[in-house]
Amino acid sequence: MNKFINENLLKMNTEEFLSNIKKAFNEVFSDGNIEKINLMNYLSENKWLNIKKCGLLLPFLSKKLGGRKESQFEIQEVLRIAGNYGVPVTLRTGIEGALVLQPLTEYGTPEQIEKGLELIFNGEGGGLAITEPETSGSAIAKEMQSYYEYIDENTIHVKADKYWQGNSQSDFLLIAAKERKDGNLSKVISLIFVPREYITYDVLNSEGLKAVRYAINHIDADIPSKYVMKLSESKANSLREFQNIFIRSRLQLVGMTHGVMEYIVKNIGKYARKEIPFVQKEISDIETVYGISQIMYDYTCNNVSPEKSVSDKLMEANIIKSLATEYTYDAAGKAQKLLGAKGFEAGHPVSNVAIDFRPFTIFEGPNDMLYAEIYDQFSKATPAEKSEGKKVSKGLTIYERIISDKRFSNVSISNSIFEENDLTNFLKKYTLNEINQTGKVFIGKILARIFLLIQTKPEKILKHIIKDIKKDILDFEYYS
Repeated sequence: MNKFINENLLKMNTEEFLSNIKKAFNEVFSDGNIEKINLMNYLSENKWLNIKKCGLLLPFLSKKLGGRKESQFEIQEVLRIAGNYGVPVTLRTGIEGALVLQPLTEYGTPEQIEKGLELIFNGEGGGLAITEPETSGSAIAKEMQSYYEYIDENTIHVKADKYWQGNSQSDFLLIAAKERKDGNLSKVISLIFVPREYITYDVLNSEGLKAVRYAINHIDADIPSKYVMKLSESKANSLREFQNIFIRSRLQLVGMTHGVMEYIVKNIGKYARKEIPFVQKEISDIETVYGISQIMYDYTCNNVSPEKSVSDKLMEANIIKSLATEYTYDAAGKAQKLLGAKGFEAGHPVSNVAIDFRPFTIFEGPNDMLYAEIYDQFSKATPAEKSEGKKVSKGLTIYERIISDKRFSNVSISNSIFEENDLTNFLKKYTLNEINQTGKVFIGKILARIFLLIQTKPEKILKHIIKDIKKDILDFEYYS
C-alpha cells in the first residue's frame, strides 16, 4: 500500500507534519495565487492533488495501510488547518477523509482498498452516496430504495439515485444500498464501490459550496460483484456499522468548524471597524464562541481514537455536530453583517462563509432533529448501564438523570450544575416522562449546552453558555 505514499511524510513528527500541511496550503492560497482562485467555483484538481500529496489525508489512513500513526489530534488538526482557507476546502478534506477513506479502509476488501487508495492519492478521490431524492434525515436507513441484485456469482446490477452527494463527480462513489432478492429489499445495508464509468450525474446549481460539486448521481448498471462492501451480515450489526460512520464523522466535524471559526476571527480582525462600540461587542461575542468551539475541539481530541469504536458516543456526537455548526453559523452571519456591503461582495474572504456554512446545520440530520435525538439518547440507558443491568426510570427529574449519567460526570470539571440556581431549579422541575415531542428539541439544546458548561472554566464562556441556556428555557416554557 505504501506505493501511494511519500515515505518521508511518515517519518515526520507531528509538528513537522502539520507544518508541511500548512506550507502546502500556503503555496496554493498565497497572496500571489489567491487572486487566481475563486472558491465560489472550484479549486482545480491538480492543486487539490498537490495538497493531498503533501499528506493531507494521511492521518485518516491507518499505519498498517501506509498512513500516519493513529492520532485523533492529527485528524482534527488537518481539518482545522484546511478550515483556515475556507469552508469548501475543509469540507472536501472531511469528505475524502472521514466519509470515504475511513469507511473504505474499515469495511473494504484488500482489492477494494488498494484500488480506492490509488484513486484517492493519485486521482480525484471519491465520495459517499447516502441520501436519496425522496428520503433523508433519520429515516434514510429504513426507507432507502437503492439496491443491488446478484445476476450471477460475479455480477450485480446496481440501481440507485443519490442526492446532494459531495465530491459527486470524482473517480468513484461508495454507494449505500440494500440487496434485493426475489423482488424484495433486504434491511441490511451495504456499501458498493462504484467506479466513475458506471455513474451518470445531474449537476445541482447549489446556492453555496459550489467548490464541492454537488449533484444527483444515477447508477443503473451491471458491475463486478467484487465491489460489494459488506458492513455486516446481520440487520442489527449492519445498521450499527452504518450509524458508526456518521457518529465518527460528527465527532470529527468540529475540526472543520473550528478551522472555519479561526478563519472568521482572523478576517473580522482584519476587516471590521473595531472603533465602533457595538462592533466591539459583536467581535467579543464571536471570540467567546470561538472559546466554546475550543472546548468541543478538545473533547474530540481527548476522547476519540481512530482505532477505537465510537458506537457508545452517539449522544456526544450529536451534541458536537449540532452545537459546533450552530455556533459557527451564527458567527459567520455576524461576521458578514459587521462588514456591511463588503460582506456581500463576490470574492471577499467573508462574503460566502455564511451561505457556504449553512448546509452544515442541515446535513447528517438537521440540528433540531438532532436536539430531539439528544434528549432520547439521554433519557435511555447507555450501553454501559445496560451491561450493568441498570434501567433509567422515566420518573427521574432531568437533574437526577444528569447526575446519574456518566457521560456528563466523566467530563465535568465545573461545579456549575451542582450549585443551587435557576438552572438547577428548572432541571429539578421536570421529569423525563413529562417532555413531549416539541419539548425534546429545547431540552436537547439545554442538555447539549450543559455538556459544554460542565467542561468550562473561563468565566466569560460560562456566562455566554448560561445566557444561551436561559433562552432555551424560555423557548421550552413558551412552547410547552
